[in-house]
Amino acid sequence: MPRPITTEQLRKLMAEGDVQVVEVLPRSDFEREHLPGAVSIPLADMTARAVASLDASKPTVAYCYDYQCDLSARGAARLESLDFRDVYDYTASKAAWIAEGLPSEGTTRASGRAGALARGIPTCELNESIGQLADRWDEQGLIVVVDDESVVLGLLRRETSGLPPDTPVETAMQLAPPTVRPSITASELAKSMVKDDRESVLVTTLDGRLIGFIGRDDLHGEH
Repeated sequence: MPRPITTEQLRKLMAEGDVQVVEVLPRSDFEREHLPGAVSIPLADMTARAVASLDASKPTVAYCYDYQCDLSARGAARLESLDFRDVYDYTASKAAWIAEGLPSEGTTRASGRAGALARGIPTCELNESIGQLADRWDEQGLIVVVDDESVVLGLLRRETSGLPPDTPVETAMQLAPPTVRPSITASELAKSMVKDDRESVLVTTLDGRLIGFIGRDDLHGEH
């Protein structure tokens, strides 16, 4: 039975270089964007001849688009039926990979996604006080509150710098600031920010880790 594999586990396997990664979506999807080094074998075309160029003894990972797509599970099962002995089902698939800001290949420009456009932004921890942040404010007037894993907990705006110096960050911060994934395109993000009347947004991974900040001015020409 194919084994599940997480994004982090797959990333490590790919870094080691001894894995075959197979996209089972239609070829047009593959051409637009795919995982680095992946090969395209659409499930509808997955015959013994189609997989003949692969090594059935090597770890082989099947993936599709996202959690709601069942093609990766069906593709992994099909590979096993074709005598592949070490098969993995990357259920999270391409959407999760791109949403982590990991590299991809294809005709879609990675440079046009939020992950590539995000800029650095000052951070602080929950146990700090407002007085400790005096030298961290920059021209954006924002400081992101993160935990020790860089997961976003809140947001401070410059007006909080006028609070008493011993004011706890936890008391002053805005909870649940808006975030987007690094996979969203610049044009999609620009439209969303105009629609929601937002001047800025934080870019985070699927598990909430901070990647950076994007202001509306960074998306000039994308409206």
